[in-house]
Amino acid sequence: MKKTLLFLSILLGMTSAMFAQTTLWSDNADTQWYNAQSTNFTLTTSAELAGLSVLVAGGNDFAGSTINIDGDLDLGAHLWSPIGVDDVNTFSGTFDGNSHVISNLNVDMPNDHMVGLFGRVINATIVNVKLENPTVKGIDSAGSLVGNAWQNVVITNCHASGVTIESTGVNVGGLIGDMVENGSISACSAEGAVNGDAQVGGLLGSPHNGVSISESYSRGTVSANHLAGGLIGASVIGFPGTLENTVDNCYSRSNVVVVNGHAGGLVGHATALISISNSYSTGTAVGPEFDGGFIGAGGSVGTLNNFWDTETSQHVDAVGGWQGAPGTPDITAKTTAEMKTTAMVDLLNAGDANGPWKLNSFENDGYPGFVGGTASVEAFDNVKVEMNVYPNMFNAELNISSDVNLNSYVIYEISGKVIQEGSLSGNQAKIDTQKINSGVYMLMVNTENGAITKKIVK
Repeated sequence: MKKTLLFLSILLGMTSAMFAQTTLWSDNADTQWYNAQSTNFTLTTSAELAGLSVLVAGGNDFAGSTINIDGDLDLGAHLWSPIGVDDVNTFSGTFDGNSHVISNLNVDMPNDHMVGLFGRVINATIVNVKLENPTVKGIDSAGSLVGNAWQNVVITNCHASGVTIESTGVNVGGLIGDMVENGSISACSAEGAVNGDAQVGGLLGSPHNGVSISESYSRGTVSANHLAGGLIGASVIGFPGTLENTVDNCYSRSNVVVVNGHAGGLVGHATALISISNSYSTGTAVGPEFDGGFIGAGGSVGTLNNFWDTETSQHVDAVGGWQGAPGTPDITAKTTAEMKTTAMVDLLNAGDANGPWKLNSFENDGYPGFVGGTASVEAFDNVKVEMNVYPNMFNAELNISSDVNLNSYVIYEISGKVIQEGSLSGNQAKIDTQKINSGVYMLMVNTENGAITKKIVK
């Protein structure tokens, strides 16, 4: 019997190796959909999406254009070349996944930087993307969705499940490797295994100079040689700048292991201009130098109304250690039972009856999650939402119609700052926008089947 099992194991291993991907999507791409006179494109096949990668690699940054995905896409047939391959050939348009599933992404570039579905993006907007079972191998700036988000990048309502990231470098995240200068991540998540050398996070490896992360989470495992956190690997001064990074209404349920250096349940290394509020962590964080239930090593960090689970994290200290003068962090210890209560939700919402936190004992293992169904990536697995937002250039009023019931809405600035929010009901709604200044915004609408995000202009 043992010999039979051994034979089957060897056979399965050989079969897997025989069918390992060796062909490239760049050699099987379709670019016929592209028309230089158009600014709005709809892609319906994996080959057409590969065509976007080929066009960007050829010098077309798609600035001012919108790419819409219409249908689920399986990228499992070939190896993927990231959209935006270097500092020169980047993506600068709007990419709307329309909550369709993009599955089986495989980026096998162990000797390259800036790897993911997108390699490098600048002045770009990426919304409503769902990745399932992405695998990414690279050096620095590695993430399932974006390797490097450079300047004024907005990422909203993007989720990755079944993530496998293997990196030998720094700035490694389950969703995004690193984000630099005036970027925002909102209503996003990553679930899976993330491994790198340093500045490794379950969601984001490193934020630099004015990055905001809100209503987002991570679950899974994070491992590194140096500096790792459940949500964010490290906030350090890696580029010139004096803008503060912010984390608001986020959580991590990731377990973190660091061989050398600092490990934190939410943030591994927080020594440069970062503030964290209304957030929690539950995972273990193990490191030989500084490890803490919430932050590994603290420095220039501000905290307000944060919490960690002392039982699941196996940590009695929120902060593992300080680099510089010790601070007085606002991070409160809670037991597992205390975390799974409506009282905990009220604390996280900070007295706001319309806050983003909710409690559902059947979701997120009973821990607080988010209004709108973002408590787990699995909740989005079958989301199919048809939604119209009009007029395209709104003034005093914005109209929404959908094929499902509407629950609530949030209007964000491009920076990620919340401008206006409120409750909705039925499948049609009018939003009074008279008090909103002229500009470009992101509208996120939570429905009974999940959330969807659109860019709006006044």
